[in-house]
Amino acid sequence: MASNTLNYEDYPAVGDALISSFQTDQAEFLKKYKKMDAAFLTNLKTTVEATRKLSSVFAQNENLKKTTVQLYAFADGLNAQLLFLGDYLKQEKLNFKEVSEIRANFKKRNIEGAIKQLRDFQPYLNQNKTVLEAGNMPLNYLAPLFTNLPQMELLNAEQIKLINQRKTMVEQNGNIFEKADVLFSDICSAGKKIFKDTIKKEEYTMNKILKRVRVSSKPKETEIPPTN
Repeated sequence: MASNTLNYEDYPAVGDALISSFQTDQAEFLKKYKKMDAAFLTNLKTTVEATRKLSSVFAQNENLKKTTVQLYAFADGLNAQLLFLGDYLKQEKLNFKEVSEIRANFKKRNIEGAIKQLRDFQPYLNQNKTVLEAGNMPLNYLAPLFTNLPQMELLNAEQIKLINQRKTMVEQNGNIFEKADVLFSDICSAGKKIFKDTIKKEEYTMNKILKRVRVSSKPKETEIPPTN
């Protein structure tokens, strides 16, 4: 599996930083590690370029972010409505426990399960609509609970599809990131030893590199953080 330190979208920027430093310092590396030659550098560049082509697929892509934000916004809005529905049912001594279970599933992000439960519960709610509206429940409160369910089902299906696509790509191409991990590790390990007592050591210290590249590529607007 790929590095637990790097997100997939980090690989190209980290690779570029290491290539830049390594090319400058290659003569020093060759004094201690004779196989870190032109062929090694070519291999490094080729591998980094391969991660660049894949990183946009492996990253938490914009479509998945937007789909997830929309889906969870619908779920949270519906859950807020269900909170009051539970009270209305309880006050009329009707089945309110079902609503509690539906809300729990929405909170756990079991969207598919929660929607199915709510649809299954709809006939019971309609049967008791008159009783509920005679109590504390506002008129026409039930219908809006089901308005967004079709769109939520579409968004849920799209989210699952995108996640599965990403998982498949990881399984098929993870070896490229594995290869990059080995090269990055070799360069960093050697570089920290060669430049042990100098400021240049930071150029081969992964947490320093990551901090630098993430700051330089940080978006101006808030994004959903990557998950891997």
